[in-house]
Amino acid sequence: MTMQSEVTGSGPLRTVLMSTGALLLVIAVVVSPKDAFDASIQGLDIWWKIIFPAMLPFLMLSQMLTAFGFTHALGVLLGPLMQRWFRLPGKAGLAIVVGMCGGFPAGADTASRLVQDQQITAKQAGIVASASHFANPLMIILVIGAAFLHQPAAGYFLLIVHWVSGWIAAMIGVRLLPKESKGEEFPTANPSSYKRRSLGSQMILAAREAQERDGRGFGKLLGDTVSQAVQTLMMTGGYMIVFAVFVRLLTLYITPGTSVAFWPSLLELHLGTYHLSQSPLTPVLLVSLLAAVLGWGGLCSHLQVSAVLKAAGLATTSMLYFAGIRLLHALVAFFISLLLWLPFSRYSSEVWATFQNNPGNGLTPFLTKQSLVGMNTSDIIDAVWNGFPVAYIGLALLLTVMICLSGLTFWFNRRFSR
Repeated sequence: MTMQSEVTGSGPLRTVLMSTGALLLVIAVVVSPKDAFDASIQGLDIWWKIIFPAMLPFLMLSQMLTAFGFTHALGVLLGPLMQRWFRLPGKAGLAIVVGMCGGFPAGADTASRLVQDQQITAKQAGIVASASHFANPLMIILVIGAAFLHQPAAGYFLLIVHWVSGWIAAMIGVRLLPKESKGEEFPTANPSSYKRRSLGSQMILAAREAQERDGRGFGKLLGDTVSQAVQTLMMTGGYMIVFAVFVRLLTLYITPGTSVAFWPSLLELHLGTYHLSQSPLTPVLLVSLLAAVLGWGGLCSHLQVSAVLKAAGLATTSMLYFAGIRLLHALVAFFISLLLWLPFSRYSSEVWATFQNNPGNGLTPFLTKQSLVGMNTSDIIDAVWNGFPVAYIGLALLLTVMICLSGLTFWFNRRFSR
């Protein structure tokens, strides 16, 4: 049975479930219009003030780098690292880097473009999307660390744990797959032309071939990247608003006795981390749960990835594997935070002083439910844009570290394979 037939076979059940869910959601909105309106405003406010300005440049950048051939050149450098540790083509490295620095669904969007550019196979795209699914670093530092927890140091701690645990989960998950499910390596357009060339010549040749296949001028490319990035973000905003309403109604009518942070943490990342940051928990448990929620990413982000892959004509039967990697990411992040938070807080005088001064949950909430909508949009946008130089420097450093690790892996392979 092919992948397409598997998707078709599961269509009726999916249609019934989604139709029933949509009908129940409409009924709940009619019964409680004010609650639905307030929840949609909250979701819209987070998307417009934080997500849209933070993700747009990264989405455009990833698309332009692919069109200019940077992906191909980077794939030559990252080949040993991706093939040995992630068991993926080297060109998948850029998707992982863009996902780490741009947030979801930038990694899946880059993976879909790698398939369209014939750099990886359709089967490998699901694995690459799973390995490149990370939360936006500016969201972790600015929103969770500085705004929700009023502690930027905690945001940097969560970011490092989020990245490291994501790598560990991806390396473990790809080794659990049967060999035939990974898909064949996509052949190089002219493999014989690469064998006798130096590394620099291979990079230049790969970039030149990519530019020739793309064929778009800068003006056409700029217009396409803007429209495609905005379309992706509009889809993201729609998901956030719908899930904000869904979370509010679930909390009110379905499970009124559960924790206020349960459904948001399970369904939508931004709402989940916000409600969780307001919970009266000990610092180590709170940070560990936040790390786990970041690793899981929320069902909303899973559907965004599914929509991006489906829009590119890729099968979505690998979403069960994707959800398994997200669960593994959450577990690894939880236990790493549980082990490292106390040593980190002990050596971070800023964090430790804040926790000592507030014996309740150890955190000083900066935002309340009422103040989130009333915040000055220009102040938040300025804070996000002021963080871009640091984010781009972090992207460059991350690329440098990955290239160095790839070089060490290449040296190790050559030295010990003789």
